[in-house]
Amino acid sequence: MGGQVEAGAVVSLRGITKVYAAAAIEVRALDGIDLRVTGGEMVAIMGPSGSGKSTLMNILGCLDRPSGGVYELAGRDVARLSDDALAEVRNRFVGFIFQNYNLLPRMTALENVELPLIYRGAGGRTRREAAQSALTAVGLADRVHHQPVELSGGQQQRVAIARALVTQPQVLLADEPTGNLDSHSGTEIMALVQHLNDTGITVIMVTHDERIARHCRRIVRLSDGRVVGDEAVETPLRAEAEMAGTPA
Repeated sequence: MGGQVEAGAVVSLRGITKVYAAAAIEVRALDGIDLRVTGGEMVAIMGPSGSGKSTLMNILGCLDRPSGGVYELAGRDVARLSDDALAEVRNRFVGFIFQNYNLLPRMTALENVELPLIYRGAGGRTRREAAQSALTAVGLADRVHHQPVELSGGQQQRVAIARALVTQPQVLLADEPTGNLDSHSGTEIMALVQHLNDTGITVIMVTHDERIARHCRRIVRLSDGRVVGDEAVETPLRAEAEMAGTPA
C-alpha cells in the first residue's frame, strides 16, 4: 500500500510523472500529476495533442507504469504490484472503451463480450450468461450472434461497452468514445455512458469535444503533462434530453 487511502477515492494520483528517453533527450509526458476521483464521478479529461492525455489514460488503466509518484486504484498502490497482479487489477477493476472499438472481426458480439471473462478463467456457461446480460443492458439483445461487420458504428461501440461492463468494473475508462460516430450515434452512446454513471460506475473519459465534455460533472484540463484546470460542471448536459429534443 502507498500510505493511507483517501476516503471515497477510487483513483488517487500524487506526483505522477512519465519520462521517455529519446536518444539523449528526456521527454516528460507527465510532469507531476495530482488527481483524485471519487466513486461515482464522471470526469472528462481534455487537452491539446501532446498534452499527456493518452499517457495518463494508459497509466490509469494499468497499461503502463509511471516513472514516479503514487497511483492508488481502489485502494491499491499499483506501482508496487507484479505484472500478474497488475493484470488482475486491470481485469477486475477497470473497463475500457476505445475510439476504434477494438472488436475481433471474426467473433460474434457475444464472443467479443466474453473475452475478458475467458482471461479471468470463468466457465463457459457463466461467460455466456454474463455476456448475454451485458449485451441486453446496452440494447443489443437481438444482435448477439452478429459479427462487427454486420453492425453499425454505434452498435459496435455498444458491444465494446458491454465488453467493458461484463467484468463489473468500478472504473470505466473511455478514450474518445464518440470520436468515430455521427452526432446521433454519439449522443446515443453518451446517453448510455451517463446511465451507467447514474448506476454508480465511475467514468473517466478523454475527449477533444467541449460539448461532449459538458456531459460530465467535472472537466480536468491538461497541458504539457500538467493539470492546468479542474472545474465542476454546474449543469451537465443530458444526452437523453438531447435525443428527445428537449432542453438539456
